[in-house]
Amino acid sequence: MPPENSSPSRDAARRNPGRAGSVIILVLMTLLLTAFALTKYLDKTTIDLLADAREVRAERLRVEAYSALETVLAVLQEFRAVDGALHSPAEGWGAPLEFAGYAPSEGLTVGAALEDESGKIPLPHADFQTLRDLFLLLGQKQSDAERLADALLVWMQTGYEPVDSFSARATDYERGALPHDPPLRSLHSFGELASIRYVRDLLFDEQGRPNELWRRFVDSVSLYDFARPNLNGASPTTLGALGGYDDAGVRALTDYLGGTGAYAQQGPEYFRTTQEATALAGQTASSSRFDTQVHCLRINVTVREGQTSFRLTAVVAPPGEAALPPATPPAAADSTASTTGQNDTDAPGNSTAASTAGTPAAPAADTATGPQTTLNYPFTLLEIRENDEITGSFSPAQPVPE
Repeated sequence: MPPENSSPSRDAARRNPGRAGSVIILVLMTLLLTAFALTKYLDKTTIDLLADAREVRAERLRVEAYSALETVLAVLQEFRAVDGALHSPAEGWGAPLEFAGYAPSEGLTVGAALEDESGKIPLPHADFQTLRDLFLLLGQKQSDAERLADALLVWMQTGYEPVDSFSARATDYERGALPHDPPLRSLHSFGELASIRYVRDLLFDEQGRPNELWRRFVDSVSLYDFARPNLNGASPTTLGALGGYDDAGVRALTDYLGGTGAYAQQGPEYFRTTQEATALAGQTASSSRFDTQVHCLRINVTVREGQTSFRLTAVVAPPGEAALPPATPPAAADSTASTTGQNDTDAPGNSTAASTAGTPAAPAADTATGPQTTLNYPFTLLEIRENDEITGSFSPAQPVPE
């Protein structure tokens, strides 16, 4: 007779101990797999939550950046309405957010930096002498400066004949590994420099990366189409290459505009007419290729929250003052203009074409919803970029919107 404290299951376990061990292992494996799946689920959920939080934060910074941009434009328009035009930050609009008393949302810091894009040489109107003199100022010897100027103009102009007999010609591109034709219009991107014969040899290193000459050239020219550079925002290379100012003249102008040197007591000033600059720098330089108004302005807005930042870059122009670079060769653009009755007898520096291209056309009437009204916005938006390279640290390919 079996003992009183024994049971059939205990007797079975004693007879088959391996079966009980298998059950325990199965339970442990189930718990392990459940814990692993739960851990993976929590990790994925955490990542999704962080991504959602980052997206919400980025959108918050984006909204703040556009709000600050509108504030900057409002301040600029106020000064433009009072003075008739923008001339220089010395007028008082150099710190527009502070001028407007702009208060960002809680926890955010906002900064705005302005750069006079029209203080550079407008590449759509650059000629051989201007480009040659620019490269000479950038430290190139005479022969290299002439070949660089020729190479750029062969790329940008229809039927251009190089001054230097050793310069590349348009037909040379047909014999390349990938035969093609030059676009025969002004650059739409600084990345095009890597495709221009001879230019790519001097402005890029052995690995195809932009070198210091590339950066200095990009800092000296503008892709945008405007009539004449603003003397109040002109860089030393612009003053020397376009106006023929010598070192003494450049120093006199920069000291006067910046309130340094002999003008340290009066502070920053600006020229109201080009004759004032001629009288200051002497008669050896020409101011006829300049004016004293801002035609194209780059606005950099940066919003920060802790370690997170959002950068907004916009290029704006008063209506009719600047435009995107021509999308077609000048010859084609001229023939199109002549058929529509536009005057083509103006000098290369004339801004008629730029004004026409830079001013948005009125939208056509919609028969279903009735006539639409054009927004009377005080500036033409030429470019807007988010979280891209701020001017001064250009990327090799900096496209201009078509």
